[in-house]
Amino acid sequence: MINLLIPFMALAAIGFLMSLTVHILALAGTLPPGGEAVFGLHIGIFVVWLPAVLVSIRLNRGQRTRSSWKQMLAGCPNWMRYAVMGLFAYAFLNFFIAFSGQEHSRGHGSGISTAELRGFSGHWMLFYGMAFCILFSALRKPWLLSIAKCPAGHEVAHSDTFCPTCGKAIPPRNA
Repeated sequence: MINLLIPFMALAAIGFLMSLTVHILALAGTLPPGGEAVFGLHIGIFVVWLPAVLVSIRLNRGQRTRSSWKQMLAGCPNWMRYAVMGLFAYAFLNFFIAFSGQEHSRGHGSGISTAELRGFSGHWMLFYGMAFCILFSALRKPWLLSIAKCPAGHEVAHSDTFCPTCGKAIPPRNA
């Protein structure tokens, strides 16, 4: 399963770089070459996001209520975690600024505006970046995909130091 992560990580990285390029062009008031073809980046999100969601379910042991970004990004370096948090905040702030009601330039014969591209590309960057980070985390610490157990055999979270069921100490994981 780990070997399957690499192609999806590569696609997520390419999608992120493409959406970043579209975003920079939109900020500069320029429409990208290919016009509306850039909206294919919408479809690409599903290609990388589905594996990222499946991996995140494994990382959180299928417990939605205990879903934790900290757990999903445990294999990422600190700078990557902070970058994702910043990207999350930027995507939402950018969305409201992009669609604030101001008129923006439209391409000749094109129905898209730079404001629309700016709004969409901010979210594309977020989804591609998050997918990359989740997959990177699983690649870097593959043992997070397995079920952790205490010495008595009870299922525990990887971050637990004591078993919530029996109270036994959980030895630190070396990986």
